[in-house]
Amino acid sequence: HAKKEKKKAGGSGGGGFGVSKSTSAPSVATISADIASLEKQWDNFVSITDLEIQPKGNPEDEDYRHFIVSDVFVRVGSENDSESTGWYRTGKVVAADETDINAAFTLQKGLIFWSALHMWPALAAKGKRAARNLQLGYMPPSMHMADETDTTLDAEEAEDVLISEKVSVHGVLSKDVGFRPDFNPPGFTYKRREKAALKKKKSSMEEIVEASS
Repeated sequence: HAKKEKKKAGGSGGGGFGVSKSTSAPSVATISADIASLEKQWDNFVSITDLEIQPKGNPEDEDYRHFIVSDVFVRVGSENDSESTGWYRTGKVVAADETDINAAFTLQKGLIFWSALHMWPALAAKGKRAARNLQLGYMPPSMHMADETDTTLDAEEAEDVLISEKVSVHGVLSKDVGFRPDFNPPGFTYKRREKAALKKKKSSMEEIVEASS
């Protein structure tokens, strides 16, 4: 078993491990918004987190890897916009090692929006014009996951949502960030690596993952 490089905390949000960064891998400007990218980033999320919302183990251990998880939400418009839909809980994002969680949002924003539009018909119903006014919000990680029957956050919950900041993604590798939707968008049933991870070990997310399947 190869030793993994120990990393310190980076960015802000929740609590990294996995494979050390490759210095030869190129960074990317953005991650495509399509099924292939969703599969890849979902795999990344599972590989980095092992379906935990905070790193396990001792930071002093050689096989420890830091990561940050945040719950993510999508809405149309702003609070003062008559077209605003309110916040829809969409999934979880991870940033590994020293990667800023805001870089994970910036790099995957298009993919998260694409997923949200497929998950939540009320967002898609607003049309293309509204789609240009989508906003991405986040909270610290929780054990809560949405399902198809959920509605927007209530006013009290919405007060805790922070708007993601666009930051530079120079040098950020796509393999060091991941995204997991809270449920499969219609017609999408990809959970290959996730199922393997659940068979390998019991995690704190296993119960809610199984309940949402």
